Amino acid sequence: MSEKVCIINAGGWGTALAILLAGKGYDVALWARRQELAERIARTRENPDYLPGVRVPDGVHPTASMEEAVGGSRVVLVPAISGAMRELSLRLAPLVTPSMLIASGSKGLDPETLRRGTELLEEALGGPHRGRVAAISGPNHAEEVSRGIPTATVVACRDKDVACALQSVLSTPTFRVYTNPDVVGVELCGAVKNVVALAAGISDGLGYGDNAKAALITRSLAEIARLVSVMGGERATVAGLAGIGDLIATCTSRHSRNRAAGEAIARGMSVDEVRAASPMVVEGIPATRAVLRLAREKGVEMPITTQVHAVLFEGISPQEGLARLMARGSTSEPWM
Repeated sequence: MSEKVCIINAGGWGTALAILLAGKGYDVALWARRQELAERIARTRENPDYLPGVRVPDGVHPTASMEEAVGGSRVVLVPAISGAMRELSLRLAPLVTPSMLIASGSKGLDPETLRRGTELLEEALGGPHRGRVAAISGPNHAEEVSRGIPTATVVACRDKDVACALQSVLSTPTFRVYTNPDVVGVELCGAVKNVVALAAGISDGLGYGDNAKAALITRSLAEIARLVSVMGGERATVAGLAGIGDLIATCTSRHSRNRAAGEAIARGMSVDEVRAASPMVVEGIPATRAVLRLAREKGVEMPITTQVHAVLFEGISPQEGLARLMARGSTSEPWM
C-alpha cells in the first residue's frame, strides 16, 4: 500500500504538489474547501478553477472532509493563502498526530497578527510540533511544477531531521529540493517578494523598461534583508532560492498574478477592480499592508514597500510612487 500524503488546499499550488507527489507513487489526499470542487476534480481529473489544462492523476484523491484527508497521513502540507492559515491551523490541531511531518506552503503574513505560516501552525498544533514545522518556498509557479518543468525549492526547518525527511518526500528529477534552517528568512522572503512583484508590474505597466525593473528587483533585496535581519533571520537567505530566486520568477513571469496586478493598476484599474477580476487571491495586496505594518513596528526602512502601499491604499498615482523612489536621498549600495 502506498504511503499517504495530505495536502490542505486545492488551489493551484496545492494541486501542483498533489500532481508532483502522485507521480512519485504517493497516495495523495487533496482537501478542497468546497465539496463541489472536490467532486469536479474527482470526476474530470482536472482543477479547472486553479490549474486548467493539467491532468490530475488517479493517485490524487480529492475530498472536502479534512478528517478524511488528514487521517493516516505521514505528511501534511498546507499550501494555503496567508489569510486562511490561522483558521486552517486551528482546524488541523485536533487531527494531527505528533509523528506527522507538517509544512506550510503559504507566502504571506496573517493580516491581523502578522505571524508567519509556521508560527500559526506551531501555535495551534502545540508542543510536539514546536520547532518542527517546515516552510516550503522558492521560484515555484504551479503552472510549471505541475507540468514537470524543472525548478528548485527550499524546505526550511529548525529541525534538520524534519527538513531532510521532507526533502526526500518532495524531491523528483524535475523538482530539486534544498534544506535551510532559516525558517524566518525563508518565510519573510516569500511574503515580501509579492509586494515587489506588484512594484515590478507597475513599472511594466508604465512602460519603464528592463532597467527600471532590474533596479527595483535588486534594491528590494536591501529592504528584504533589513527586515529579515531584524526579525532574526539570515541575510544570506535573501540571496538564495526563497529570496532572489522567487523574486526573479514572480517579478518577470507571465504566470505571476502579482506582477499582472501591478501592471493593471498602472493602467488605471483600482485595487478593488483587480481583486474582482482575479479568480485567485493576489497575495501582494494584503501582504503590502502586513509587511509595512511589521516594518514600521520594527523600525525597518522599506521604501519600495512604502510606495507600493501609497499607490494601493493612499491615493498616490503609480507615476508619483515611482518618482518618490527616484527622488530619495543619495546613498551607497552595499547591503550584505
